[in-house]
Amino acid sequence: MTTLSAGVAIVGAGPVGLLLAGDLREAGVPVIVVERLPEPMTESRATQLTSRSASLLRARGLESLLTDTESKAHFGGLSFELDSPLWKVPQPRTEAALTKRAFDLGVSLLRSHTLTGIGDHLEVDGPLGTVAIESEHVVGCDGENSTVRRLAGFDYAFRPATRELLRADVTGLSVPDRRFERFEHGLAVAATRGDVTRVMVHEFGRSAARTEPVTFAEITDVWAKVTGEDIAGGKPLWADAFDNATGLVSSYREGNVLLAGDAAHRHLPVGGQALNVGLQDAAALATALTGGADTLLDDYARTRRAAALAVMELVAAQELLLLGGPEVEPLREVLTELFTVDAARAHLARAVEESGNS
Repeated sequence: MTTLSAGVAIVGAGPVGLLLAGDLREAGVPVIVVERLPEPMTESRATQLTSRSASLLRARGLESLLTDTESKAHFGGLSFELDSPLWKVPQPRTEAALTKRAFDLGVSLLRSHTLTGIGDHLEVDGPLGTVAIESEHVVGCDGENSTVRRLAGFDYAFRPATRELLRADVTGLSVPDRRFERFEHGLAVAATRGDVTRVMVHEFGRSAARTEPVTFAEITDVWAKVTGEDIAGGKPLWADAFDNATGLVSSYREGNVLLAGDAAHRHLPVGGQALNVGLQDAAALATALTGGADTLLDDYARTRRAAALAVMELVAAQELLLLGGPEVEPLREVLTELFTVDAARAHLARAVEESGNS
């Protein structure tokens, strides 16, 4: 068995783990990142960064990512003007920039390695066998199905899914752009950038139970049911399904093991909230780990859980407005009128722009 050592071992090389790794290494902490995937993901997934997340990237010399802005946001599909812009950045670009920063700072990254045990050290299995990693702290940044969370025994309150959305990035399509358009039988979104169209669809009353990965044929079938349009002639670049299952740990810390991002909290990904909250988790945790006082880690656990809970409450309200049936239409009409009142619009804009702040 090969043995490696680091000040902090991070499991998960998505944007959250990479931002944390770069911050720690910049502060002089030896870091090893373990990632089960052999290559970075290429799916666009979250494409929206809040002004707070944009500030984090600027402070780390990554302002070149911030070229495309959006002056409008939505709350449950109801559009309103922002005081500060949102930034449109495909997630692979964010991840690639954070990977380069981490490498430039000297972070060690073990790809194709799967976490198998947490005890006195981490055990991971990779192409050359089992590796033991000794570290002062372990951080799980390994997503909503976190192995770190499970192996370390974190208490996790989970609510199964009741609703599901299907999405894909598709080339060769010509469909109208739709910003959360509600039809009689469901919700549809379409946005074309360059040659790629992102489609997203929800069918009212459709079961969220899923045992197999989504196929593009399934998406075209649901799209036709909801919109009456045929998109089967398009070429999918990727397709997936996501749902409204929720989860939140009772604490972000168990001894020397900590969680950040989706490993600690799960909710319907509306407006890229999961990515933005996760980036803020990472920045806060880096400060706590390098602050020199153990109590800072407890402060991190407390404040970031509170931030996640606040976001989850906002997302739950948006889910009702987006995916509720005809019974939510009167509420949508009232809120649409309310959003024309500047004080109400400004309050909501702050909630979106600052979501995830502790």
